[in-house]
Amino acid sequence: MSRFHKSKKSKSPAKTREQRQAEKQALALWALLGNGGAGFGGAMKPEIKKAEREALLRAGLITEEPRARAKWLEVTDRGWRWAEEHLSDSLPDKSYGGAFVLRAWLTRLQAFMRARNIGLADVLGSQERRPQSVNDRGAVATPEGRAPLDYQMLRERIRKAYLDVTGGSFNTRALLSDIRERLRDIGRDMLDGALKRMQREEDASLMQLDNRAEITDADNAAALYIGSEPRHILWITR
Repeated sequence: MSRFHKSKKSKSPAKTREQRQAEKQALALWALLGNGGAGFGGAMKPEIKKAEREALLRAGLITEEPRARAKWLEVTDRGWRWAEEHLSDSLPDKSYGGAFVLRAWLTRLQAFMRARNIGLADVLGSQERRPQSVNDRGAVATPEGRAPLDYQMLRERIRKAYLDVTGGSFNTRALLSDIRERLRDIGRDMLDGALKRMQREEDASLMQLDNRAEITDADNAAALYIGSEPRHILWITR
């Protein structure tokens, strides 16, 4: 018999009741987000049960509306912001529901990547060489081997994309989802930095879509945030 004994694995401390409840609530919210941010709670996978639904309602992360003898749930703006800040939160250890959520999220990730013509490595790979935003002086950092883009060049390309979207007309709206589609070769940070500078210099306006029913998954994915407020529209007057 060996004189060396196998060391016992140290057990993690037991989770409190509050921690387990918080994990179930997070999983319920991820299920709803994986369905585009809205849906019938009873039809979600995993099903959003009464306890989790009521907790999310109290926190202001979702809204509830009776429809066809069921509960239609929708993630609020506060819920979207909360989710962005808690993507790494713990989830229930022993739950098959996480598999359904993962599949839903990966399906949406694939659609987003195809729409933006980006690779999985751009999303999941190392971000050490990720391009930086346009600064106030118009300087742009780019990956090795790629020609630098200055602010004036970006501004002209944005204006051209805007006119392409609007059919050659100023003083009308262009969805950011359409603008990004025409500027897929420009890194998101670069493009967002240029758009924000255009707004600061009153060259353009970044606006919200007021009608929530009009907002699509593509609009949510393309939204540019000013503080905590999403902007879906680019408007150039001249």
